[in-house]
Amino acid sequence: MSARRIAFLVPWLLLGACTTNTETPNGSCQLDDAITASCNSTSADGGAPPTLGLTGYTCTGSARPDLAANYAGGVPQGTICANQIPPGDGGAPVSPQTYCCTPPDTTCAYNPTADCDPTTYGYECQNVNRPESYNPKIQCGQGVRGNELVDYCCTGTPAPMSATSCREQDGLAGCVAGLVGWVCPLNLLPKGQDLMSNKSRADQYFLLCSMPQLAPVGKLNDFCCYPPAQIPPGGTCTEDVQVSNCNPLTQFGFACYGDDTPADDYPPIVCPNSGTPGTSMEGYPAMLYCCNFINGVDAGTK
Repeated sequence: MSARRIAFLVPWLLLGACTTNTETPNGSCQLDDAITASCNSTSADGGAPPTLGLTGYTCTGSARPDLAANYAGGVPQGTICANQIPPGDGGAPVSPQTYCCTPPDTTCAYNPTADCDPTTYGYECQNVNRPESYNPKIQCGQGVRGNELVDYCCTGTPAPMSATSCREQDGLAGCVAGLVGWVCPLNLLPKGQDLMSNKSRADQYFLLCSMPQLAPVGKLNDFCCYPPAQIPPGGTCTEDVQVSNCNPLTQFGFACYGDDTPADDYPPIVCPNSGTPGTSMEGYPAMLYCCNFINGVDAGTK
């Protein structure tokens, strides 16, 4: 655990609960019924209107609706807010700013000292409770894990997708538990280099992704990916999104150049059938497989 986090948590453990923010905001927040209606009008992917239970606010200056976060017995508690107006040049805050916010009973706390890109802001959450699981209007990067708490950098106004890169899409329909959704322009595959500035950029970071499915909007492909999935030493099986007869999103295509199988190289993978001789998407002779990600589920149910 970092020295900064220890400095934050010790008083909370001793006193039970304290505010995490010692700054005095320059401005104020007001409930805004028009923003509330907008916050709950559609889901994050434009689907049928769900009951999101979000509240809209309009804030001036540096005020935010989530500044009253606290820690109770070391567990973060607070509101998660998605800003609705993009930051200005260089990430400069916009005033007035509007937010879509959850009730103040999540296990995440706004972190005013988070080391985030200027266009994003930080939350600290308990274990696997990502901010998006409470507020579908927000989008967060890969968490940075401590002992029991995870730090995230988030935004309610993600930058438009580049024509040359992919974007993580948490909560993508069709992705089972244990897999993370990704959206890519056609003919691209998710890669570690697409992770945002607060995420791991390790040279060997590898995303093992399902067969693509054309997104409803067209011109984009949806993927369900398992991170991280490094090829083990001596392994010869690599993902192949051109294997025929594999189901989009629910199955993974592989090309193996040696005697090993995808199940040998990637423990969460189970292949219901033996491989078929063919040619990999790189043009080399290989055994081709369609396989399932089980994540602890009995392979016989797949």
